[in-house]
Amino acid sequence: MHKESKNIWRTFNIYYRYSRKSGLLSFLISNFIKVAAIIAVVIIAVWILNSFIIQVSDIPGFLIENFRTEVVLLFFLLTESVLGLIPPDFFILWVSEMNNFYLWVGFLGLLSYVGGFIAYYLGSALAKFPRWKTRLLKFYANHLDKINKWGVIFIIIAALFPLPYATVCTLAGILKFPVNRLAFVGLFRIARFFIYAPIVAEFV
Repeated sequence: MHKESKNIWRTFNIYYRYSRKSGLLSFLISNFIKVAAIIAVVIIAVWILNSFIIQVSDIPGFLIENFRTEVVLLFFLLTESVLGLIPPDFFILWVSEMNNFYLWVGFLGLLSYVGGFIAYYLGSALAKFPRWKTRLLKFYANHLDKINKWGVIFIIIAALFPLPYATVCTLAGILKFPVNRLAFVGLFRIARFFIYAPIVAEFV
C-alpha cells in the first residue's frame, strides 16, 4: 500500500513538473482566472440589466416567443461548427425557461459534440488546399503551437474553457489528429454544458 501511494505521488510529481516546465499549469491557471472574470462581468451585467433596462428573467421568454426553435438550433450548430465565436452560454440562457431544462442542455451539448466533428472534417477538407491550410495555420499559430505541445490535453481545455472549440477542432482536422481521440474529447464538451448550466440558470 505504501509502495502504491509512493508511485502515485511520483507520477503526480512528474506530471506537475512537466506542467510547470511546458507552461500548461500557467495556461490552466490563466483560464481559471478568465472564467472567474467572465462570471464577475456577467454578475455586474445582470445587475445593470435588472436595475435599469430589462429583467434578465424575461429574456428567455422573449427569445422563445420571437425565434423559431429549429432556426436557433440550426444557427447554434453552425456556430459550433465554424469558428465557434459565440459563447454557448447564450443558448443555455435561451433554453433556461423551457420544460425539461437539463434535457435541452444535453441536446445542446450533443449538437456541440456533432459540431466539433463537422469542424474537424472541415479542417481535413481544407488541408487539401495548401493556400487555405497555410493561412489558417499562420492565423492560428498560437493554438497550433499548443496542440503540438499538449495534444489532447489542450483540446480538452478548449472543450471546457472559454476557447473557440470549433476552431481548435478545425486545426485538429488539418493536423490529422486521431478522430477516435476527438470522439473521447467531445464527452468533455457535453460535460461543459452541464457544468455551466446551473450557473447560467442562477441568473434567470
